[in-house]
This record gives sequence, structure tokens and C-alpha cells, in this order.
Amino acid sequence: MKRILLIIVTFIFCSNSNALNIELNFKDGSSIPKENACKKMGGEDISITVEFKNIPDEAKSLAIIIDDPDAKSVAGKTWVHWIVVDIPVSNTKLNPTKKGKVGVGLSGKNSSGRKGYQGMCPPNGKHIYRIKGYALSDFIKKKPKTLTIERFEKKHGNLILESNLKKGSFE
Repeated sequence: MKRILLIIVTFIFCSNSNALNIELNFKDGSSIPKENACKKMGGEDISITVEFKNIPDEAKSLAIIIDDPDAKSVAGKTWVHWIVVDIPVSNTKLNPTKKGKVGVGLSGKNSSGRKGYQGMCPPNGKHIYRIKGYALSDFIKKKPKTLTIERFEKKHGNLILESNLKKGSFE
């Protein structure tokens, strides 16, 4: 009598709850609060609250970028609203501040050429903004230039341990 051995392999796909996560002051995919917009749009240029969770043990620094790919239709490029690098992993929360002067890390220039946060200011209807947090294996150790998410990842990809992308809209 021949025996047939049947092996069943079951793969369980689930989200890794231990992966880097960023929490914002609004729900992922929803509208960004007016206070985070530019003055022209009735806002206050107050930076978005960002909290980093589940930071990998081997991470030495954190980074955040907010950009607007929808700006290409008007400005001809993805508009960078905020970039902060070299945030120590002990600073897991960036509280809202005027112009994003959070007092930790190194702030890069936004697409207006100014250092710090620039509130959402879409000139032509609803824009979808990308907010991406990074856990890095080392510090970058120099002030970043105006970098979109793609340019940051190309330039510093070797340092990225984990990242988390959220989106918000404003019109």
C-alpha cells in the first residue's frame, strides 16, 4: 500500500503591527485640518502633528517629508511642504508649531525656498498630500535640500530601515 504524504502550507497575510507607523492629527486619507494650511487658505501655517510608533531597535534617527505631487499641474514639480531629518529616536512626537520649528533634527527648505513648514495652499482645487515618515540606520548629518519623497529615497535609500506613508487632502 502506497502512502501519499500531503503537506499543506498555509500562508497568513496580515499587516505587520510592529512596523514603523506615523500617526497624524487627522485620519489617513481624510481632510487636513485648516490650521495646517497657509494663511491664504484661512490657515495658520501650523505644522502637522506627527508621532512615530514602532520604531525599529536599530534605528538611530527619524525623518519626515510632506509633499504635493498634484502641484505638478500648476508649479511643474512636486511641491515640498516640509522636510526634517536627523530627528533623534527619543523624540517620537513632533508637536504642532508655527512654521514647523520643532526644535529637533535638521529642517530642510520647502519649495518656497524657506526653511521649515509651509502650510497646504492648493491654487486649483483639491490636492492630495503625501506625508512619509522614515526610520534611518544613521544620521544624515547635514541640512537637507528641498527633497521630494522620491528624491530623498534615491539619495538616502541605503539608510532607510522602514517607512510609512499617509495621505491627506486639502482644497
